[in-house]
Amino acid sequence: KRMFHDYTGLNGKMKSELQRMGFSISEEGRHYKLYIEGQEGDISVTFPKTPSDNRSGKNTVSDIIRIFF
Repeated sequence: KRMFHDYTGLNGKMKSELQRMGFSISEEGRHYKLYIEGQEGDISVTFPKTPSDNRSGKNTVSDIIRIFF
């Protein structure tokens, strides 16, 4: 939750932290896809590279918790 609180785009620190937590990240057009490492294609969360509203980070966290945990 802390990482996505003021989400304005994925930076190097966020990528490193997500990878440390066991996630893989791929870039697909205007979005990122977040996978559990080694599970590409099975279950993923898609989130924007450049969010258009201030709730984007909170919505992404909600999706991550709902899908992965």
